Amino acid sequence: MDRRKFLVLGGAAIAGIGGCQWSNPFDRSERLRILGLLGALPSKVINQFESTSQKKTEYKAENLPSKLWQELQNYPTSSKDKAQNLISIGDSWLDLAIAQSLIQPIAPDLLAKMPQWQKLSPIWQNSVTRNNQVWGIPYRWGATAIAYRGDKLKFDITQWSDLWRSELQLKLTLPDDAREVIGLVLKKMGQSYQQENLLESRDIATLTQELKSLNSQVLTYTSDNYLQSLLADDSLVAVGWTSDMYKAKRQNPNLKVVIPQDGTALWSDIWVIPKGEVAIAATEWMDFCLTPAIAAQITSLTDAVSPSSDLSQVPDSVKADPIKFFPQSILAKSELISPLSQASLLQYKDIWTKLRSGTL
Repeated sequence: MDRRKFLVLGGAAIAGIGGCQWSNPFDRSERLRILGLLGALPSKVINQFESTSQKKTEYKAENLPSKLWQELQNYPTSSKDKAQNLISIGDSWLDLAIAQSLIQPIAPDLLAKMPQWQKLSPIWQNSVTRNNQVWGIPYRWGATAIAYRGDKLKFDITQWSDLWRSELQLKLTLPDDAREVIGLVLKKMGQSYQQENLLESRDIATLTQELKSLNSQVLTYTSDNYLQSLLADDSLVAVGWTSDMYKAKRQNPNLKVVIPQDGTALWSDIWVIPKGEVAIAATEWMDFCLTPAIAAQITSLTDAVSPSSDLSQVPDSVKADPIKFFPQSILAKSELISPLSQASLLQYKDIWTKLRSGTL
């Protein structure tokens, strides 16, 4: 699923709780109504929150981040007795939600009453802070990764430069995503995954040549079906997101997943409060999701990792997973993708359009 869509274009599960219907059609006005991503939370978390907070809670799940964004856009026209009090969105939607006045910041007095937020790493606190205001709370994260067929390749993939190997010509699937593809090429060049003013860089000629060379390796660009071609033997390597790759790896043990040694892009899912909602109950839920017990469940039972500062309750077997807990040396080289200036976004779009049309 495409997690970067609006980082370029936007500038111009509950496992076991399925479907898209509210769990109880009655007494909605007194309930905390949450809209989240299917599979993002273990099913028992809702009951645990109700027991802890004594608040009746309804959870509605959508299967794609884009559908959550659509629901947030529809919030202003929703009936107040049916509207969500709290919505999960991907980090790439955050700045657009702020710009369109769809969400509200969390007041400092409420943040002061959120002990788990106070303990959160500055990396995650800063990721949702704009102009000294906090606009949401991250509750899970993952990374851009490489998946490949270990039963078909005669070598292991360990870094971005491996995607340029001659054995992979027309056997590579990349995201249909300018920020990700240009970003991984920059990372391969030893630079940041994201850069302002690409066209003014002294390395623009090298970047252009690397992109053209990588493009000759590509079978197809897709952000939604990239693993299908891999599992069907059409491609041998695919770049995508760890949350998708966990599911695919369960289906095919021959699938290997690796975080490149040169570092990668990180993504997060964030709880946000629609503009006009009463925030007190919502912030209680946000902080609850970061408590050690719930953080351990999110990390152990879903396809992502909690940003909580206390993961002591996560089993050692899960902490041994090199995809969820990749080495600190790689994490230190990795980056949360952040918005670029409008001028830089246009440069990314121009390079991307030329690359895809064969005119770069």
